[in-house]
Amino acid sequence: MNSIVFLVVIPLIAAFLSLFLEKLNKLTMYMVTLFNLIFSIIVLMSGSIPFNVAIGGWRAPFGINFVVTNITIYFLLLVNIAALISITMVNSIKEYQFYSFYFVLLAATNGMVLTGDMFNFYLFTELSTFAIAGLVAYKRDRLSTGAALKFLILSSTASLFSLASIGLIYKTLGTLNFADIALKLSKLNGASYNLILILFLSSMLVELKIFPFNLWVVKSYEGSITSVNMFTHGMLGTAGIYGAIRILLIVFPNMYSTNISKVLITFSVFTVLIGEVGALKEKNLVKILAFSSMAQMGAFMFGIALGSFESIKGALYIAVSNYIAKLVMFLVTKQFSNAVGSKNYIDMKGLGRKYPLLAISFTIAALSLMGMPFFAGFWGKFSIVVSALALGKLSTIGIAILLIASVVEGVYYLRISHTFFAEKDVNSVNISRVYSLIPFVLAAIILAIGIYPNFIEQILWNVIDEIKNAPDKYINIILSLK
Repeated sequence: MNSIVFLVVIPLIAAFLSLFLEKLNKLTMYMVTLFNLIFSIIVLMSGSIPFNVAIGGWRAPFGINFVVTNITIYFLLLVNIAALISITMVNSIKEYQFYSFYFVLLAATNGMVLTGDMFNFYLFTELSTFAIAGLVAYKRDRLSTGAALKFLILSSTASLFSLASIGLIYKTLGTLNFADIALKLSKLNGASYNLILILFLSSMLVELKIFPFNLWVVKSYEGSITSVNMFTHGMLGTAGIYGAIRILLIVFPNMYSTNISKVLITFSVFTVLIGEVGALKEKNLVKILAFSSMAQMGAFMFGIALGSFESIKGALYIAVSNYIAKLVMFLVTKQFSNAVGSKNYIDMKGLGRKYPLLAISFTIAALSLMGMPFFAGFWGKFSIVVSALALGKLSTIGIAILLIASVVEGVYYLRISHTFFAEKDVNSVNISRVYSLIPFVLAAIILAIGIYPNFIEQILWNVIDEIKNAPDKYINIILSLK
């Protein structure tokens, strides 16, 4: 499976070729994205997982390596599925810069998921930051340029923290390989361990949209075209979640014996509050989705910070339900905003009666995010609540706030859905059946997961099993394979 490197190399080659392809860029975008997705499916079906690829023949921990485990392949699929769905929103874009940035982002997010060492994770994260900033600024107006600059400034600051943590790890442990770091962590004293973890977390929380590192989110979503918002959510956000799971839970599992987990709980709760209150006050549907994304990531991180396997399962459910729901919502928002020439959901009044598939899909996604029974998001919030009730006072307070936030979320999402279905004469607007079908299929998957959680339960338990046996199992995968 040495060819796994193609998932990074081919998009990078395409990024260079995009300078010369002109009208063929869009076709190339579909071909490369389909290749990545199909290749990921082939790897999943190959039966060779787990495996480790030593780049240049230098096996870990001395060389660069790509690692594929159960966690890796599932997140590879999520990143590449999101990429394929997102590019369906790319219409009439001729500038080669847009395609170059997209290919770089595709390579970087696949690289973030595949890499087995800290420094290359940092490099791929930087590449993805550069690509997202370029894509956000694509519209070249004041709003998009300002949003891109804000994202670059915050990401550059996060990079300093990341580099500092990498430097400290290399100085104290003499390695940057994830497995080797996990093997040698016991050599660190408490102060060094905490400092490294704090520095690394500070860099990770930017991509994860966690307070106080999420100041870029709303402006970035507001200033971007829909496909870029979907890239940010489905590709960069998913790769960031993978990084949190891989590095925090497998490389730094002793985090839960420190007070850092309590700080994460506090930050997560504040993120949920800020996101839900911000969304409640908004009328701009894109900004509402941005605030909602912040809140959902806060709920995800809350589940991770609790540290029990039940809460981690809940966090994974939330990550999956938010991943699908937001793709649905961005697709619907794009069509409805184009139909009325406005992003204010009040102006979309009555569109649900004319385009019921789109409005129903949006409502199903909203009910899932709210955590209503028989929808995918319910199982995530249920698992986190059950887990938190068995823990301390801080967790209980966090759960109370999370439940109140769910009520607030229900208020603004049901208000939007009601507006869609309200009576109003709507001018005739043609919306492609394809653009109605994709969100409806995704909404059906949300319902399927909610009604039959076994639909993905085994996948989640495979991920949790890998986390349970960490770091020993992961160390053996990397350091015992040649």
